[in-house]
Amino acid sequence: MYLPDHATWTEPDNSPILASDAVLAKVPPAFVCVCELDLLRDEGIAYGEKLKSLGVKVDIKVYPGAPHQILGMDAALKIGKQQADDAIKAVGDAFRAA
Repeated sequence: MYLPDHATWTEPDNSPILASDAVLAKVPPAFVCVCELDLLRDEGIAYGEKLKSLGVKVDIKVYPGAPHQILGMDAALKIGKQQADDAIKAVGDAFRAA
């Protein structure tokens, strides 16, 4: 895994859902995209829902049938291209709103 030191697994920088409510309430509007077949799917959805519960504007999108690494498959799979397009749009929307 990308965090070989188990002691760091519960640090908010590595798992943002563990940050305090005070910190999370200050998060800017967010686009949370998760893949249906990703082991981290439920954590991603829970993070988005937690942000929503704290008043943060959040768009949560689940990509059906997609594995974790789908964004890297945007040239080969239609759903990967869709996720890339959605992420690009979300970033563009955020900059236009700023």
